[in-house]
Amino acid sequence: MNILCVYVDGGKGHYIPARAVQEQLMEMGHNAILVDFFEFLNIKFIGKVNKYVWRKLLEHSSIEMKFSKKNDQNTKEIESVARILNVTRKKRFLRMIEKYQPDMIFTTHPYPDYFLSSLAVETGSSVPVTYYATDVFTVPMSAVSNNLKRLYVATQEGYDSALERGQKKETLRLCPFPLQKSCMNSRKLTKKEARSLLGLKEDLFTLQINFGGEGVGATSLLKSLKDIPSRMQVVIIGGIEDKTRRELDKITESLPSNIEVHIAGYVTNVNDYILASDIIAGRSGINTLVEAFYLRRPFLITELVYTVISSADYVEKYKVGWNADHDIEKQLSIVAQYAKTPSLLDEIDRNFDDIPIKYSARELAQMITEDAAEE
Repeated sequence: MNILCVYVDGGKGHYIPARAVQEQLMEMGHNAILVDFFEFLNIKFIGKVNKYVWRKLLEHSSIEMKFSKKNDQNTKEIESVARILNVTRKKRFLRMIEKYQPDMIFTTHPYPDYFLSSLAVETGSSVPVTYYATDVFTVPMSAVSNNLKRLYVATQEGYDSALERGQKKETLRLCPFPLQKSCMNSRKLTKKEARSLLGLKEDLFTLQINFGGEGVGATSLLKSLKDIPSRMQVVIIGGIEDKTRRELDKITESLPSNIEVHIAGYVTNVNDYILASDIIAGRSGINTLVEAFYLRRPFLITELVYTVISSADYVEKYKVGWNADHDIEKQLSIVAQYAKTPSLLDEIDRNFDDIPIKYSARELAQMITEDAAEE
């Protein structure tokens, strides 16, 4: 079976699940090709602009909130773009279908979801277009399209939001979360074992500050740790640029001796750093957040972007973390409380048992192939 896995190169949140599913499809013996949406339609310049704009929005979360909220509530813009693409990209779409001969197109971003499913209808193509909702806890208006053959979503909350926003029930499927292989197959190390492996102090309370794959995050929490009397170690991971690293080094030098800081930067063994941590703090990127759920580590949300507001509600609903969006006093209070009395984390650990998310990229891949076979 030939399946195209189409993502948008704008952040790791859409690429990682596409790759996770593609890997499983390949292991199952299918021909699965990973391709960027803008390259697929030969509009790579627009893709570069989209990536640049999104990164700038992440750096200015207050602007991002207004921008993304407006786009989410107004579907006229995406409908207008679809009409333009239906005219200008029709031949390109048909050429790519002829080239790859896909039995299904599987997407992980609202753009290919909406635009490719629209192009399929416009061209009379019989190739089904499906979408995995990477926002997980909600489905944005821009992703709702009844030209889709299937919309897969990993939580009941996301399923219900898609239904409320107009997605036909017969197209919806509740599915497992496509956890990337490195996390799914990670060694189940204790905190001490993980810390020893990473060269950290084994018995010291450990806070992870996660800047994400894009390396965009605030330094305010690190600065505020000067007011915590407890001994602790802080590990900072993410795609950190030189300018940010210099700022982090300067902050580290100003902290008292009871706070040890380790700037790891971009790492490929994120799971080991999760297992070494008592608390993970940062933006609530969906993949990082759900990986923390899977490995049973509470998440302190320090910044929210519009598309993941619902993730904060989910964290608080199941009591597996805290929403302290731009509230540095609350962030500091939480870290200080658990650094002083780490045993309080035991109650949070029990709460992870209540999370109803199922984790399996392989089972999602199996769903996709079964649905493709029905067409």
